[in-house]
Amino acid sequence: MEHRLVGKIYSGEELTWRSENILSDIKVGFCETCGFYHAYPYPSDEFLKDYYSEYQIICPFHTEERERFARLMLSRIETSASVIDIGCGKGELLATLLKYGFNNLYGTEFGSMLKEAKKLESVTILPYDIAELCDWCERKSKTFDCAILINVFEHVPEPIHLMTQIKKILSPEGIIVFCIPNDFNRLQMAYLEKTKSKPWFLILPDHLNFISLENIDGVLSKAGYSLVYKTVQYPLEFFLLQGDDYVATPELGKKCHKKRVVFENAFRETNREQDLELLYEGFAKLDIGRDMY
Repeated sequence: MEHRLVGKIYSGEELTWRSENILSDIKVGFCETCGFYHAYPYPSDEFLKDYYSEYQIICPFHTEERERFARLMLSRIETSASVIDIGCGKGELLATLLKYGFNNLYGTEFGSMLKEAKKLESVTILPYDIAELCDWCERKSKTFDCAILINVFEHVPEPIHLMTQIKKILSPEGIIVFCIPNDFNRLQMAYLEKTKSKPWFLILPDHLNFISLENIDGVLSKAGYSLVYKTVQYPLEFFLLQGDDYVATPELGKKCHKKRVVFENAFRETNREQDLELLYEGFAKLDIGRDMY
């Protein structure tokens, strides 16, 4: 695919690297071809394979959010539906889905967390990347009613291509359910304009794609999907704009997270979780929220 970056291009000291092996030629910009910001050129498959061979989740899907995700799943599909969690990590989300009654669960993991994932009972764990999974499904004549991808699309080169591959393993009425960061959102940009700091969310090679709520509809359309529902996680950038600058002072991160949990629990403890979901659906319509579903 031919990529064309336009507008502001981020490079050099504007990027943060989690790998000691910094690829100095990589830049980040908005790609007219893809319809979102991404790294260019993408790192080689060899580089990424080496990086992810020892990869550990830095910010795991915390317990409260896994529970919320499972409840959202219950409102969308039957517990008997065949569900595959692609890139399932240690299997924490699959364990939560089991707890909520889902009984036809699969997961894929081929990195350093595979051993932990395989300890999960009543779930089939496949040691495959997406190409191997597609081959396995073709051999077995297997399809899934739902494919889950939690924090996957931001990590892989050419995510639109990945989305089209996943379509091959879905049943005719199958769906994908995913979570990705809502990057370059309007709250982040307000903070950057106010503080003149570098975009802290451009973390390479951990994240290669930076998709926002503003352009997710177009991205899905390019892959042959239509969006049927979207919501968000709490807009953590509210804290940045209210003086709790966890970017400049990382120690504030835990404090902000606790405040977010207290906020959400105020709804759950008073049986008003439906109101909380309405609020988050409203945020999604405004293109704000830290991560999107």
